[in-house]
Amino acid sequence: MCAVWSTEEEALFEKTGSWVLQRLQKVRNPADSLAVLRTVRNRFDRAYDSAPAAARAVVACRAGCGTCCHVPVGVQAHEVLIAAEHIQTHFSPADLEGVITRTAAHRKAFAGRSLEKRAALKIPCALLRDGSCSIYGARPEACRAHHSRNLAGCKSNLESGFDTVDVLIPEIRARMFAVMLAIDQGAVEAGFDGRAYDFGSALHEALTDSLCAVRWMQRQPAFPKSCWEEGPDELDDEAGVLQPEGYFQ
Repeated sequence: MCAVWSTEEEALFEKTGSWVLQRLQKVRNPADSLAVLRTVRNRFDRAYDSAPAAARAVVACRAGCGTCCHVPVGVQAHEVLIAAEHIQTHFSPADLEGVITRTAAHRKAFAGRSLEKRAALKIPCALLRDGSCSIYGARPEACRAHHSRNLAGCKSNLESGFDTVDVLIPEIRARMFAVMLAIDQGAVEAGFDGRAYDFGSALHEALTDSLCAVRWMQRQPAFPKSCWEEGPDELDDEAGVLQPEGYFQ
């Protein structure tokens, strides 16, 4: 899948993706498909725990930072639905209404803008509370995959609008991305929506239209063009969509 991955990371990709595809193919009740993708997220923790100790020792991410929560997050449809389900289950009516209001504002600000212009807005995630994620256990895969070794560098990059400081930890990042791409590709191989969506915009749609989940379970596009990761004018209909490649057959 990726030429720069090690043999171990390639194996992690293959094992995780095969597990996802096989489990999704065995599902008889469409409503159980999301549970499969919710369960497999524990592979992120397992991949992190098996990363070199020296790499884990330099992770600087801490609760209360929230710097990386000010950049656009691209997600697959199942990630949005997992987050929406968590919010609807665990948030009070007032807190739910607050999230809907904030995601509506996010969506309006992002409408029609390119990914570059969206990043320049530096709008905080609608789920950020006191510097921490309010749905931490249900957060998107990209959030799970990100680890920094330099908090000051993260802040500098956010302020400047450019990643001028290298804050990544390659030994962890490659493993996290192997898991993330395997989950997403496994879902696509099983026939589910492979479009990349903007998390905040799609979350607003999911919280205000229950048919999003129905469309996803029917293996249709879950969200409208207004929720695409980049503005619809920036892409043709096939760009930004994962396609079945037969990796796990």
